[in-house]
Amino acid sequence: MKKAVFTLLIALSAISCAWAGKASKVESLVKQYRGNDGFEVVSLGPVGLSLLKIAGVSSGELDAEDRAVLSAFNGIRRLTIVDFESLQADLKDQFRRKLETVLKGMELILEAKDGESSMRIYGVDDGNMIRDCILYSSEGAIICTRGRIETERLGELMEMAQ
Repeated sequence: MKKAVFTLLIALSAISCAWAGKASKVESLVKQYRGNDGFEVVSLGPVGLSLLKIAGVSSGELDAEDRAVLSAFNGIRRLTIVDFESLQADLKDQFRRKLETVLKGMELILEAKDGESSMRIYGVDDGNMIRDCILYSSEGAIICTRGRIETERLGELMEMAQ
């Protein structure tokens, strides 16, 4: 019994390490293309996200709904937003191929298509939490979050938006 539990723990830790490598591979791919014209990147770490929340709360312009949105994202440790829509065509195709190779090994949570464009959400669904989400639009945008978001909170936010 101890052998089985120990083997299961090793397998689970290997799987979680493999997933952690995927998000960092996306971030390192973004770093490779960062200096190119038409490749815009905004990245916020824990300090930047905290300052953003403080600025929003201290401005006094947030209502109850806005505060609920901010509190839903308390578990996010890093946020990277990439816009590569204006990137040179050959570099854009090269970046897309590399990105889709990295994303191929990730768990697809949701996909929405509208004509030729599509939006895909990748991440790890832990039942009541979603970890390390990557939103990828074929139009030329990526939003990569590191951390956790409660699925119950997301449902509440979706109800507020209706």
